[in-house]
Amino acid sequence: MEPADFAVQIEEIMAEVTSEYECVILDENDIGMLWTFVIEDSISGYIGIEENEDGVKVKTVSVGLHLKDITDVSKEELMALFELNGELINANFSVVKYPAKESNKPDEPVFIEEGEDYDYEDSDSPPELRDLLIIQTRLPYEAFLPEDFEAFVNNLMFQADMLLNDPGEDGADETMEII
Repeated sequence: MEPADFAVQIEEIMAEVTSEYECVILDENDIGMLWTFVIEDSISGYIGIEENEDGVKVKTVSVGLHLKDITDVSKEELMALFELNGELINANFSVVKYPAKESNKPDEPVFIEEGEDYDYEDSDSPPELRDLLIIQTRLPYEAFLPEDFEAFVNNLMFQADMLLNDPGEDGADETMEII
């Protein structure tokens, strides 16, 4: 599928299944490469096309959901979380840096909204970068069909919920402390 056709189709699908979406990166031909989205005003994520010219040299599509700020999580909790990667099916937990700006409350970061520009002139320093836990899946571009977008998002939501909010074998709540 040509990139322009992919961009049109994925935007048509996102218009149906998301509360809002935005194309945030275009390629040199002004064709969408990265979109952010919100579902039910509570689940945010992204879908992006990566050329991977320096790495695996296979064009891929990634779909991911933003889960939680884990900047202040202990190393032990992170290790327990990343051990769960082996339990995931065609997905993984990962951490990305996310800019935060100062809030009115000194100990509470405010995340910069999608598409919002941060004005460095009003600040003595750039925004703090926080660690954001995501769950994502990645597959070859040719293997991804835009009409499968909703199924991929539902799969990621199901797996995140299943692993991070697991009631355990004895029925006791074993929710990961970080989530």
